[in-house]
Amino acid sequence: MLKFHLITDTHYYAYEKLGFSDHMDQVTVNESGAIIDAVIDKLLAETDTDLVLLAGDLCTGGDRANHEGLLPKLRRLKDGGKRVFALTASHDYFRMDHREDGDEGPRSDMVYREELSALYWDFGRVDAAARYEPDPLSYVAQLASGYRLLCLNTDGSGSHEALYDWAEAEVRRALAEGQFIFAMHHYPVLAPSPVYPLLAPDALDNGAGIRERLADAGLRFVFTGHTHMQNISCMTTPAGNRLYDINTGAAVGYNAPIRTVTIHGGEMTVTTGSIDSFAWDLQGKCVSQYLSDSFDRMLNSIFEAANADIARMLDILNGEFRVDKAALLKYKPLLSLAGKFLYRLTFGGAGTLLGCRRKIPKTVRNVRVKDFIMEVVRNIYGGDEAYSADTPQGAATFAVMGRLEKLARSFLKNADLPFDSLQRFVMSLLYDGGLPDNNAVLPLENDAAAPLKSGQNKGG
Repeated sequence: MLKFHLITDTHYYAYEKLGFSDHMDQVTVNESGAIIDAVIDKLLAETDTDLVLLAGDLCTGGDRANHEGLLPKLRRLKDGGKRVFALTASHDYFRMDHREDGDEGPRSDMVYREELSALYWDFGRVDAAARYEPDPLSYVAQLASGYRLLCLNTDGSGSHEALYDWAEAEVRRALAEGQFIFAMHHYPVLAPSPVYPLLAPDALDNGAGIRERLADAGLRFVFTGHTHMQNISCMTTPAGNRLYDINTGAAVGYNAPIRTVTIHGGEMTVTTGSIDSFAWDLQGKCVSQYLSDSFDRMLNSIFEAANADIARMLDILNGEFRVDKAALLKYKPLLSLAGKFLYRLTFGGAGTLLGCRRKIPKTVRNVRVKDFIMEVVRNIYGGDEAYSADTPQGAATFAVMGRLEKLARSFLKNADLPFDSLQRFVMSLLYDGGLPDNNAVLPLENDAAAPLKSGQNKGG
């Protein structure tokens, strides 16, 4: 039997040295240190396993102060008897393409990628069973008798073919030696949500070599992060080999998820927990509500600005999504009208406007569309999206989107969109009928013939 805990995307930010950040994101930046401390306290209190895995984006940017603040926290975890195996990722080092001053000289206040292996040597690499010599940020660890972990770092530039050659050889070697091997990789291998390829089309490329090549070599499970979403997906390769991607949300984001994984009796049991408190002014709220409100802040600010200040809305969209503010300002009167309308629009109002009010269940006619959109987004990140077409919210959305699709048929037909039906695409965001995202029991054997929950092949 093997048991371990896994967290990812701790995004530690040393606000004491760098100052408070006002950046809006899905993660709680300034609170990160307090949350990490609470997570470590919880892990140290769990005495039934000494294994902790960290799947990358340990810090928020490459500022040296962030690493100097995080490393003592990880040492506290290790000094408490835990064996810590960490990956680094693109948020953990200074990238020249992020410079704004034009100066290409070295900066002592920043950590560069080539420094990361030495900085985090004690957290996995020191006890590695094998290392990828060209770039020791990738390594293999012997977690226990019969169990190996393949840690893959693909945030460097250029081709990863040589890394995948090495990884494939390590997978085949482990299996030949009677070892069960699974992987940890920061970037998702499979899309955690249908909307994800639209938000981050390049991130999935980092896992391209894993999806078929390593799966056909015998890899069955990969634990990932980066997306800040809770999700478990599965695919079957053309050769008939099944691969699971257990994607975990940010430890300092919505719900602060902590995965606990137990491998025993031919099954992998995945459960998700969280912290009960952390040393911060929670404004009288429980942890879950505080993190939920923090998560909502950016999206709510967009709706609030759309209602009252279109220029500010465009500033937010430009900062977060790089929209062309100058081009859209030409439509300011129209955008202002649409923003005020959407801010107040209810499902009942949408049904009346589109001629489908009778199909809107009475229980949700007074629900504001913008509030429901925010809940849907939150559910995508929290996992286990539950609004099927049989629920009042799902039925209302199904009716509205079906009517919208009919009215916009000519536009959608000629537009270059990544889906063939707007209605089906939107409904896929409301309801996830595949594998449970937070708590699941997965077979260890490569049983590609076994049906998935609801018959869906999520991600594949």
